[in-house]
Amino acid sequence: MKSHVQVAIDTIPSKDGERSFYYTLPSAQGGLIPLVFCFHGAGSSARHHMGLTHFHELSEEENACFVFPEALQLDSEDPMSKQFNEGRHKNAAYQHEVDDVGFVMRMIDYFRSLTTIDEERIYVTGFSNGSAFSIKMAIEYPELFAGVGGVAGPAVKEVAEKASWAESMPLIFFMGEDDPVVPYDGKEDPGFLIDQLLSAEQTVMLFARSLPFPVEEEIAKDGSITRRRFYSRDHSNEVVFYSMKDTGHTWPGGPVKQENWQAGKVCRELNATNVMWEFLKKHARKRLGHK
Repeated sequence: MKSHVQVAIDTIPSKDGERSFYYTLPSAQGGLIPLVFCFHGAGSSARHHMGLTHFHELSEEENACFVFPEALQLDSEDPMSKQFNEGRHKNAAYQHEVDDVGFVMRMIDYFRSLTTIDEERIYVTGFSNGSAFSIKMAIEYPELFAGVGGVAGPAVKEVAEKASWAESMPLIFFMGEDDPVVPYDGKEDPGFLIDQLLSAEQTVMLFARSLPFPVEEEIAKDGSITRRRFYSRDHSNEVVFYSMKDTGHTWPGGPVKQENWQAGKVCRELNATNVMWEFLKKHARKRLGHK
């Protein structure tokens, strides 16, 4: 199956010029198709994120569209200037007022015209900067997205302050406790490359507060992994947090070549791609006019 995955690339006009993205669609497009955005990390690329996550390989069997947008690199000599505008003041995309939100909205319209997307099942996912951007989209447009999945990219503090939940927002979040790039505990420390973010736990609790009361919590430990699940009593709404010891700024279950002195170790005890998708696909966002 994997060898037959067809990856397409296209561009659309935006306020910031032509923007590009890769995507996969199932060959037999029967019924409504979930739309899943997969945002790469700072200094990375859409192609690299595909190789990191392999989300696109699920397209055929899951009858879903996976989209890998490309961030803009704003300084040709600085790879780290290639980020999505997740709201941090130190981010070049923020400083240049890059309209990544508008880019996402245009991509949604693009796929509306291309296929029959499931309007109740549009999801945002990402790694690092892409995770923080996904969280920003879920906070600012909760009526649009049915769920969010993030790895190693907590919420930006100023963005989190805007959160106002009218409905629950399902979140699944993964973070290594030994992340050397983004502080797990959210503390401002010059030893970390990225700051202005909540801690991993604060990010999870921000979304847990979107759940209808009373909220239950269950904790399960398996080796180096602690899984915390917050849920409503009828189990229809949930937020899940995977905290991993001896894990760095890496995608769990992703390529071992992620491991280096800058990023730290990869968790091999779970596959974040599969776990994230199994979580997200259970959740739908009811629209006005839909029952």
